[in-house]
Amino acid sequence: MRPNVGGEEVAPGQGGHEGAASLDPECLVEVERPIDGDEAQHGRHQEYGRHERATRRARGRNGRRGRGHLYARDYTHRLVILLTGATGYIGLRLGARLAAAGERIRCLVLPHDPIDPGRHFAADVVRGDVTRLDSFLPHGEDVDTVVHAAAVMPPGAPDRMQEVNVLGTANVIAFAQRRKARRLVYLSAVSAAYAKKNAYGTSKAEAERLVQESGLDYTILRLTMVYGPSGGLHFQKLVSLLTRVPLLCPVPGPGTARLQPVFVEDVVQAVELALRSPAAVGKTYNVSGGTVLRLRDLIDRIVAVQGLRRRRLHVPLALCRLAASGLAVVLPPSFFSPDALLGLTQDAELDHSQFGQECGYAPLSLEEGFARTFGRSPA
Repeated sequence: MRPNVGGEEVAPGQGGHEGAASLDPECLVEVERPIDGDEAQHGRHQEYGRHERATRRARGRNGRRGRGHLYARDYTHRLVILLTGATGYIGLRLGARLAAAGERIRCLVLPHDPIDPGRHFAADVVRGDVTRLDSFLPHGEDVDTVVHAAAVMPPGAPDRMQEVNVLGTANVIAFAQRRKARRLVYLSAVSAAYAKKNAYGTSKAEAERLVQESGLDYTILRLTMVYGPSGGLHFQKLVSLLTRVPLLCPVPGPGTARLQPVFVEDVVQAVELALRSPAAVGKTYNVSGGTVLRLRDLIDRIVAVQGLRRRRLHVPLALCRLAASGLAVVLPPSFFSPDALLGLTQDAELDHSQFGQECGYAPLSLEEGFARTFGRSPA
Protein backbone atom coordinates (compact mmCIF):
# COMPACT_ATOMS: atom_id res chain seq x y z
CA MET A 1 0.00 0.00 0.00
CA ARG A 2 1.35 3.41 -0.94
CA PRO A 3 1.80 5.58 2.20
CA ASN A 4 -1.00 8.10 2.56
CA VAL A 5 0.47 11.53 1.96
CA GLY A 6 -2.64 13.62 2.16
CA GLY A 7 -2.19 14.82 5.68
CA GLU A 8 -4.09 13.63 8.75
CA GLU A 9 -7.67 12.74 8.50
CA VAL A 10 -7.00 15.78 7.59
CA ALA A 11 -10.53 17.65 5.28
CA PRO A 12 -11.55 21.09 3.90
CA GLY A 13 -14.09 23.77 3.16
CA GLN A 14 -15.83 25.97 5.76
CA GLY A 15 -18.73 28.16 5.01
CA GLY A 16 -19.20 28.34 1.25
CA HIS A 17 -17.82 25.13 -0.20
CA GLU A 18 -18.16 26.02 -3.83
CA GLY A 19 -15.70 28.92 -3.82
CA ALA A 20 -13.83 31.42 -1.72
CA ALA A 21 -14.83 31.76 1.91
CA SER A 22 -16.18 34.96 3.35
CA LEU A 23 -13.71 36.49 5.77
CA ASP A 24 -14.02 38.11 9.15
CA PRO A 25 -13.05 41.79 8.69
CA GLU A 26 -10.82 41.55 11.73
CA CYS A 27 -8.68 39.00 9.86
CA LEU A 28 -7.81 41.48 7.10
CA VAL A 29 -5.44 44.40 6.77
CA GLU A 30 -6.05 47.12 4.21
CA VAL A 31 -3.24 48.11 1.88
CA GLU A 32 -2.47 51.81 1.96
CA ARG A 33 -1.81 52.29 -1.76
CA PRO A 34 -3.78 53.43 -4.81
CA ILE A 35 -5.99 50.89 -6.51
CA ASP A 36 -6.92 50.81 -10.12
CA GLY A 37 -9.34 49.40 -12.67
CA ASP A 38 -9.96 45.76 -11.89
CA GLU A 39 -9.43 46.18 -8.14
CA ALA A 40 -11.55 49.31 -7.77
CA GLN A 41 -14.59 47.49 -9.14
CA HIS A 42 -14.49 45.07 -6.21
CA GLY A 43 -13.92 47.46 -3.33
CA ARG A 44 -10.84 48.09 -1.30
CA HIS A 45 -7.94 45.75 -1.91
CA GLN A 46 -6.99 43.60 1.11
CA GLU A 47 -3.66 42.20 2.08
CA TYR A 48 -2.25 39.06 3.62
CA GLY A 49 -0.40 40.52 6.62
CA ARG A 50 2.00 42.99 8.14
CA HIS A 51 5.09 40.95 7.32
CA GLU A 52 4.18 41.09 3.63
CA ARG A 53 4.15 44.90 3.71
CA ALA A 54 7.52 44.90 5.42
CA THR A 55 8.86 42.59 2.73
CA ARG A 56 7.62 44.91 0.00
CA ARG A 57 9.28 47.91 1.64
CA ALA A 58 12.52 46.00 2.01
CA ARG A 59 12.52 44.92 -1.62
CA GLY A 60 11.26 48.22 -2.98
CA ARG A 61 9.04 46.57 -5.54
CA ASN A 62 5.87 48.09 -6.93
CA GLY A 63 4.24 45.25 -8.91
CA ARG A 64 0.67 44.16 -8.13
CA ARG A 65 -1.42 41.07 -8.12
CA GLY A 66 -4.97 41.47 -9.29
CA ARG A 67 -8.13 40.27 -7.61
CA GLY A 68 -8.94 36.59 -7.33
CA HIS A 69 -5.78 35.56 -5.48
CA LEU A 70 -5.73 34.32 -1.93
CA TYR A 71 -3.61 37.20 -0.77
CA ALA A 72 -2.26 40.35 -2.43
CA ARG A 73 1.44 41.05 -2.77
CA ASP A 74 3.24 43.95 -4.45
CA TYR A 75 5.71 41.83 -6.39
CA THR A 76 6.73 42.06 -10.02
CA HIS A 77 5.90 38.40 -10.59
CA ARG A 78 3.77 35.75 -8.96
CA LEU A 79 5.40 33.80 -6.20
CA VAL A 80 4.98 30.08 -5.53
CA ILE A 81 3.25 27.90 -2.96
CA LEU A 82 5.09 24.62 -2.38
CA LEU A 83 2.58 21.86 -1.60
CA THR A 84 3.71 18.58 -0.06
CA GLY A 85 1.37 15.61 0.05
CA ALA A 86 -0.08 16.84 -3.22
CA THR A 87 -1.24 13.39 -4.37
CA GLY A 88 -3.16 12.60 -1.19
CA TYR A 89 -6.90 12.79 -0.59
CA ILE A 90 -6.64 16.32 0.77
CA GLY A 91 -3.66 17.43 -1.29
CA LEU A 92 -5.28 16.93 -4.70
CA ARG A 93 -8.36 18.90 -3.68
CA LEU A 94 -6.32 21.62 -2.04
CA GLY A 95 -4.02 22.03 -5.03
CA ALA A 96 -6.99 22.29 -7.37
CA ARG A 97 -8.63 24.96 -5.19
CA LEU A 98 -5.45 27.05 -4.90
CA ALA A 99 -4.72 26.78 -8.61
CA ALA A 100 -8.30 27.82 -9.43
CA ALA A 101 -7.75 30.89 -7.24
CA GLY A 102 -4.85 31.90 -9.48
CA GLU A 103 -1.96 30.72 -7.31
CA ARG A 104 1.26 29.25 -8.70
CA ILE A 105 1.55 25.78 -7.20
CA ARG A 106 4.66 23.61 -7.06
CA CYS A 107 3.86 20.06 -5.99
CA LEU A 108 6.43 17.84 -4.28
CA VAL A 109 5.67 14.26 -5.37
CA LEU A 110 7.46 11.03 -4.47
CA PRO A 111 9.72 9.80 -7.29
CA HIS A 112 7.70 6.66 -8.01
CA ASP A 113 4.21 7.96 -7.22
CA PRO A 114 2.03 7.14 -10.25
CA ILE A 115 -0.23 10.16 -9.64
CA ASP A 116 0.69 13.35 -11.48
CA PRO A 117 -1.09 16.37 -9.91
CA GLY A 118 -0.35 18.35 -13.08
CA ARG A 119 -3.03 16.27 -14.83
CA HIS A 120 -5.62 17.50 -12.31
CA PHE A 121 -4.76 21.20 -12.02
CA ALA A 122 -2.20 23.75 -13.24
CA ALA A 123 1.01 23.09 -11.31
CA ASP A 124 4.73 22.56 -11.52
CA VAL A 125 5.50 19.00 -10.41
CA VAL A 126 8.87 18.13 -8.93
CA ARG A 127 9.90 14.69 -7.81
CA GLY A 128 11.42 14.38 -4.37
CA ASP A 129 10.99 13.05 -0.85
CA VAL A 130 10.50 15.07 2.35
CA THR A 131 12.85 12.66 4.14
CA ARG A 132 15.67 13.78 1.82
CA LEU A 133 16.21 17.53 1.93
CA ASP A 134 18.65 17.44 -0.99
CA SER A 135 15.92 15.98 -3.22
CA PHE A 136 13.76 19.13 -3.10
CA LEU A 137 15.98 21.96 -1.83
CA PRO A 138 16.99 22.90 -5.41
CA HIS A 139 13.32 23.49 -6.28
CA GLY A 140 12.79 26.54 -4.05
CA GLU A 141 13.01 29.31 -6.62
CA ASP A 142 10.31 31.95 -5.98
CA VAL A 143 8.72 29.87 -3.17
CA ASP A 144 7.45 32.15 -0.39
CA THR A 145 4.84 29.84 1.18
CA VAL A 146 4.84 26.14 2.08
CA VAL A 147 1.73 24.07 2.78
CA HIS A 148 2.94 20.84 4.38
CA ALA A 149 0.34 18.09 4.08
CA ALA A 150 2.56 15.03 3.57
CA ALA A 151 2.27 12.40 6.29
CA VAL A 152 2.26 8.69 6.96
CA MET A 153 -0.82 7.58 8.89
CA PRO A 154 -1.85 4.34 10.54
CA PRO A 155 -1.53 1.56 9.55
CA GLY A 156 1.92 2.76 8.56
CA ALA A 157 4.86 1.37 10.53
CA PRO A 158 5.88 3.48 13.56
CA ASP A 159 9.45 3.96 12.32
CA ARG A 160 8.13 5.17 8.95
CA MET A 161 5.81 7.63 10.72
CA GLN A 162 8.75 8.98 12.67
CA GLU A 163 10.83 9.31 9.52
CA VAL A 164 8.21 11.07 7.39
CA ASN A 165 6.21 12.98 9.99
CA VAL A 166 9.11 14.21 12.13
CA LEU A 167 12.26 14.14 10.00
CA GLY A 168 10.20 15.14 6.95
CA THR A 169 8.77 18.15 8.79
CA ALA A 170 12.24 19.15 10.00
CA ASN A 171 13.41 19.06 6.36
CA VAL A 172 10.45 21.14 5.19
CA ILE A 173 11.30 23.73 7.85
CA ALA A 174 14.96 23.72 6.78
CA PHE A 175 13.85 24.17 3.17
CA ALA A 176 11.71 27.19 4.10
CA GLN A 177 14.49 28.73 6.17
CA ARG A 178 17.19 28.29 3.53
CA ARG A 179 14.98 29.39 0.64
CA LYS A 180 13.68 32.43 2.60
CA ALA A 181 10.06 31.25 2.50
CA ARG A 182 8.46 32.91 5.52
CA ARG A 183 5.00 31.33 5.58
CA LEU A 184 4.28 27.72 6.62
CA VAL A 185 0.90 26.04 7.05
CA TYR A 186 1.21 22.60 8.63
CA LEU A 187 -1.58 20.01 8.59
CA SER A 188 -1.51 18.14 11.88
CA ALA A 189 -4.05 15.84 13.50
CA VAL A 190 -6.25 15.36 16.53
CA SER A 191 -3.95 12.47 17.48
CA ALA A 192 -1.38 15.05 18.60
CA ALA A 193 -3.79 16.12 21.35
CA TYR A 194 -4.65 12.65 22.68
CA ALA A 195 -4.03 12.08 26.37
CA LYS A 196 -2.64 8.64 25.48
CA LYS A 197 -0.74 8.96 22.23
CA ASN A 198 -0.10 6.19 19.75
CA ALA A 199 2.93 6.29 17.46
CA TYR A 200 1.12 8.53 15.00
CA GLY A 201 0.03 11.01 17.69
CA THR A 202 3.55 11.12 19.10
CA SER A 203 5.02 11.88 15.67
CA LYS A 204 2.49 14.64 14.96
CA ALA A 205 2.99 16.23 18.39
CA GLU A 206 6.75 16.28 17.84
CA ALA A 207 6.28 17.77 14.38
CA GLU A 208 4.04 20.50 15.85
CA ARG A 209 6.79 21.39 18.31
CA LEU A 210 9.32 21.70 15.49
CA VAL A 211 6.98 24.02 13.59
CA GLN A 212 6.33 26.18 16.66
CA GLU A 213 10.08 26.56 17.27
CA SER A 214 10.97 27.19 13.61
CA GLY A 215 10.91 30.99 13.67
CA LEU A 216 8.66 30.95 10.58
CA ASP A 217 5.26 32.60 10.23
CA TYR A 218 3.45 29.33 10.84
CA THR A 219 -0.10 28.13 11.27
CA ILE A 220 -0.85 24.63 12.52
CA LEU A 221 -4.19 23.13 11.52
CA ARG A 222 -5.11 20.20 13.76
CA LEU A 223 -7.59 17.98 11.90
CA THR A 224 -10.13 15.50 13.19
CA MET A 225 -11.31 12.47 11.19
CA VAL A 226 -11.69 13.56 7.58
CA TYR A 227 -14.52 12.26 5.42
CA GLY A 228 -15.91 12.85 1.97
CA PRO A 229 -16.59 11.03 -1.30
CA SER A 230 -14.35 7.92 -1.37
CA GLY A 231 -12.31 9.09 1.66
CA GLY A 232 -10.54 9.94 3.89
CA LEU A 233 -8.48 6.94 4.74
CA HIS A 234 -9.93 5.91 8.11
CA PHE A 235 -13.49 6.96 7.37
CA GLN A 236 -13.49 5.02 4.11
CA LYS A 237 -12.14 1.95 5.91
CA LEU A 238 -15.07 2.13 8.31
CA VAL A 239 -17.55 2.52 5.43
CA SER A 240 -15.96 -0.42 3.63
CA LEU A 241 -16.19 -2.60 6.74
CA LEU A 242 -19.87 -1.80 7.17
CA THR A 243 -20.58 -2.45 3.51
CA ARG A 244 -18.68 -5.71 3.16
CA VAL A 245 -19.43 -7.47 6.45
CA PRO A 246 -23.04 -8.71 6.51
CA LEU A 247 -25.51 -8.39 9.40
CA LEU A 248 -23.08 -7.42 12.17
CA CYS A 249 -20.67 -4.56 12.86
CA PRO A 250 -18.01 -5.27 15.51
CA VAL A 251 -17.44 -2.23 17.77
CA PRO A 252 -14.50 -2.10 20.20
CA GLY A 253 -15.87 -1.61 23.69
CA PRO A 254 -18.98 0.50 24.28
CA GLY A 255 -18.29 2.79 21.31
CA THR A 256 -18.67 5.91 23.44
CA ALA A 257 -15.59 7.78 22.21
CA ARG A 258 -16.67 11.27 21.11
CA LEU A 259 -15.85 12.16 17.50
CA GLN A 260 -16.20 15.30 15.40
CA PRO A 261 -15.62 14.29 11.74
CA VAL A 262 -14.77 17.07 9.30
CA PHE A 263 -15.81 17.22 5.63
CA VAL A 264 -12.85 17.26 3.24
CA GLU A 265 -13.89 20.51 1.58
CA ASP A 266 -13.95 22.14 5.03
CA VAL A 267 -10.31 21.15 5.41
CA VAL A 268 -9.43 22.71 2.08
CA GLN A 269 -11.16 25.92 2.98
CA ALA A 270 -9.44 25.92 6.38
CA VAL A 271 -6.09 26.12 4.58
CA GLU A 272 -7.39 28.99 2.45
CA LEU A 273 -8.49 30.86 5.54
CA ALA A 274 -5.13 30.31 7.23
CA LEU A 275 -3.31 31.66 4.18
CA ARG A 276 -5.55 34.72 3.96
CA SER A 277 -5.75 35.70 7.60
CA PRO A 278 -3.03 37.70 9.38
CA ALA A 279 -4.64 36.56 12.65
CA ALA A 280 -3.65 32.97 11.83
CA VAL A 281 0.11 33.58 12.03
CA GLY A 282 1.65 31.88 15.05
CA LYS A 283 -1.58 30.01 15.89
CA THR A 284 -2.66 26.40 16.27
CA TYR A 285 -6.27 25.99 15.16
CA ASN A 286 -8.61 23.04 15.52
CA VAL A 287 -10.24 21.97 12.26
CA SER A 288 -13.27 19.87 13.16
CA GLY A 289 -16.76 19.33 11.82
CA GLY A 290 -20.05 20.85 12.86
CA THR A 291 -21.39 17.77 14.66
CA VAL A 292 -20.13 15.90 17.75
CA LEU A 293 -21.28 12.31 18.18
CA ARG A 294 -20.14 8.99 19.63
CA LEU A 295 -18.48 6.26 17.58
CA ARG A 296 -21.53 4.01 17.85
CA ASP A 297 -23.77 6.83 16.59
CA LEU A 298 -21.45 7.50 13.65
CA ILE A 299 -21.73 3.82 12.72
CA ASP A 300 -25.51 3.99 12.93
CA ARG A 301 -25.61 7.07 10.67
CA ILE A 302 -23.37 5.47 8.04
CA VAL A 303 -25.59 2.39 8.06
CA ALA A 304 -28.73 4.52 7.75
CA VAL A 305 -27.50 6.74 4.92
CA GLN A 306 -26.55 3.68 2.87
CA GLY A 307 -29.79 1.84 3.55
CA LEU A 308 -28.01 -1.08 5.22
CA ARG A 309 -29.19 -3.36 7.99
CA ARG A 310 -26.47 -3.99 10.52
CA ARG A 311 -26.52 -4.78 14.20
CA ARG A 312 -23.71 -3.45 16.34
CA LEU A 313 -21.74 -6.14 18.16
CA HIS A 314 -19.85 -4.61 21.07
CA VAL A 315 -16.66 -6.54 21.78
CA PRO A 316 -15.06 -6.11 25.23
CA LEU A 317 -11.98 -3.90 25.06
CA ALA A 318 -9.80 -6.45 26.85
CA LEU A 319 -10.59 -9.02 24.17
CA CYS A 320 -9.96 -6.44 21.41
CA ARG A 321 -6.56 -5.59 22.87
CA LEU A 322 -5.63 -9.25 23.15
CA ALA A 323 -6.65 -9.95 19.57
CA ALA A 324 -4.87 -6.83 18.25
CA SER A 325 -1.66 -7.76 20.06
CA GLY A 326 -1.81 -11.28 18.65
CA LEU A 327 -2.41 -10.09 15.11
CA ALA A 328 0.47 -7.62 15.41
CA VAL A 329 2.89 -10.53 15.92
CA VAL A 330 1.98 -12.34 12.70
CA LEU A 331 0.73 -9.54 10.42
CA PRO A 332 2.19 -6.25 9.16
CA PRO A 333 0.70 -3.04 10.62
CA SER A 334 -3.05 -2.91 9.97
CA PHE A 335 -6.23 -1.06 10.93
CA PHE A 336 -6.65 -3.65 13.70
CA SER A 337 -3.31 -2.98 15.39
CA PRO A 338 -2.97 -1.91 19.05
CA ASP A 339 -2.12 1.62 17.84
CA ALA A 340 -5.28 1.79 15.75
CA LEU A 341 -7.37 0.46 18.63
CA LEU A 342 -5.96 3.14 20.94
CA GLY A 343 -7.08 5.79 18.47
CA LEU A 344 -10.62 4.39 18.26
CA THR A 345 -11.20 4.43 21.98
CA GLN A 346 -10.25 8.04 22.80
CA ASP A 347 -12.32 11.19 22.50
CA ALA A 348 -11.45 13.02 19.27
CA GLU A 349 -13.57 16.17 19.46
CA LEU A 350 -11.89 19.55 19.04
CA ASP A 351 -13.36 22.98 19.69
CA HIS A 352 -12.98 25.09 16.52
CA SER A 353 -14.58 28.25 17.94
CA GLN A 354 -11.32 30.24 18.05
CA PHE A 355 -10.71 29.55 14.37
CA GLY A 356 -14.26 30.64 13.61
CA GLN A 357 -14.05 33.85 15.63
CA GLU A 358 -10.66 34.93 14.26
CA CYS A 359 -10.82 33.75 10.66
CA GLY A 360 -14.43 32.84 9.81
CA TYR A 361 -14.21 29.04 9.87
CA ALA A 362 -17.72 27.52 9.75
CA PRO A 363 -17.83 23.79 8.95
CA LEU A 364 -20.74 21.76 7.65
CA SER A 365 -22.88 19.65 9.94
CA LEU A 366 -22.58 15.89 9.55
CA GLU A 367 -25.99 15.80 7.84
CA GLU A 368 -24.85 18.35 5.25
CA GLY A 369 -21.53 16.62 4.75
CA PHE A 370 -23.14 13.19 4.38
CA ALA A 371 -25.51 14.60 1.78
CA ARG A 372 -22.46 15.64 -0.26
CA THR A 373 -20.61 12.41 0.45
CA PHE A 374 -23.34 9.83 -0.17
CA GLY A 375 -25.84 11.89 -2.19
CA ARG A 376 -28.40 11.87 0.63
CA SER A 377 -28.70 12.51 4.38
CA PRO A 378 -29.31 9.84 7.04
CA ALA A 379 -33.01 9.04 7.45
